[in-house]
Amino acid sequence: MFLAMWNYWRGYVIIEVYGFSVERFMNLATHKGIYLWDIKRKGLITEMKVSIPGFKLLKQCARKTKCKVCIIEKKGWPFVAHRYRKRKIFTLGMIICICLLYLLSSFIWVIDIQGNNQISKEEILETLEQYGVKSGVWKRKINAEEIGHYLIQNIKEISWVSAYIKGTRLFIDLVEVVPKPEFIDVHTPCHIVADKKGIIVSIATSAGTPKVKAKDVVEEGDLLVSGELLIKEEEEIKDIQYVHALADIKGKVWYVFEVEQDIYYINKQYTNQIKKHYGMTYFDTQKMFLRPSISFENYDIITNKKLFSFGQNFILPFGWIKEEYHEYIPQKKQYTEVQIKEKLQKKLQKQMAESFTSDVEIIEQEVTFEKYNNTIKAKATIAVVESIGKEERITIPERRTILDGTNGENNSY
Repeated sequence: MFLAMWNYWRGYVIIEVYGFSVERFMNLATHKGIYLWDIKRKGLITEMKVSIPGFKLLKQCARKTKCKVCIIEKKGWPFVAHRYRKRKIFTLGMIICICLLYLLSSFIWVIDIQGNNQISKEEILETLEQYGVKSGVWKRKINAEEIGHYLIQNIKEISWVSAYIKGTRLFIDLVEVVPKPEFIDVHTPCHIVADKKGIIVSIATSAGTPKVKAKDVVEEGDLLVSGELLIKEEEEIKDIQYVHALADIKGKVWYVFEVEQDIYYINKQYTNQIKKHYGMTYFDTQKMFLRPSISFENYDIITNKKLFSFGQNFILPFGWIKEEYHEYIPQKKQYTEVQIKEKLQKKLQKQMAESFTSDVEIIEQEVTFEKYNNTIKAKATIAVVESIGKEERITIPERRTILDGTNGENNSY
């Protein structure tokens, strides 16, 4: 980008070289320190670009290699200035325009945010604005490292931030905090209770006392594995130890999903009648010119907004807007029975994918369809096998010892 602007400022010419020793011509030019670029071979002719001072030195190379050099096009500011040297007002306007563009390139006009999945872009932009960073801020006032620290301190869901400037764009790359699963330390006594209603399919206990077996029906909150270990001696409870219950418990659980689909839909038949409306956008303002009278009863609006830019990163705060009004004739049509069921199945699959994790096994699935007025309703009853236990902390001031039925008080001497 900068090299292209520098070459344009210095001026250059596009030339064609032909002869029997074009390669020798280029080698000799390189040996003399003449910079050639954008070299293209077109049959017997080779096209290339060379600066104005370099072109003056090519005559000797052409003479030695007996090659012919022809100028195709002259590019750059020196040629433009020469062409308009007598138009002082125009030249002054060009100088003012260049100075204005240079001034505008000293500000940030676009803020690009990447890596935000859970955090909204609006929340990040609002936080940046509170810090004083927004569209139109002077680039020299921005400290990229401090921006990262500020975002991490004020948005708890962010764990890492990288901020950097390219042209008139401020890039914010971030990494969100991965939520840690809640767990109880293995040294903390706890039970395992049912977190949903279902039928026990299998239970494998590593620590604790199982309270259910396969084929038992459990309700949410029922005790599945106790963290109490009873120490008995001749059928008499001598001690109770509390452990962290560990078990792999699978249960059969039922879910119901319901989705709807309209029988009729509107098909837009476009008539190729289009009206266009142009305008300008500058900073955060839009100004439309000569808005046409729209006689269409039904139409779609397609808006194209283009900001002026030099390359990908030097974006300016003004540009043009084009609005297109496309007329269409609405046609009421009806889905076929097969199409309706396909759409309902896709909606059900989407709901199940959002509700179930990868370790859930679907073992039964029953789908029924019912019609209500102009809508078809699908009801899916799904049976799955999944983990149904969750840990529940045992709240006790200290380990309880029951001796002789004294509820933890040892009065023996």
